Amino acid sequence: MSEVEPECLECARQYEEILSDYRHLKKKIRKMRKSFAAIECALTHKCDRYAEFIIGECEAHRGKYEPDGC
Repeated sequence: MSEVEPECLECARQYEEILSDYRHLKKKIRKMRKSFAAIECALTHKCDRYAEFIIGECEAHRGKYEPDGC
């Protein structure tokens, strides 16, 4: 069996990092979409105490979804 070149190992490591970041961002986006859908529903249907619900959703995500390293 031949040895693996160092460049291949570096590419594989970078690929794993990028894949991990992608999965993390995908999960964040999924959570945000659910929150936006819930807020939209509260606004369009004028649910009981919809203002408090919207504020609660916003507070739940405060600071969690700030851009990383921009």
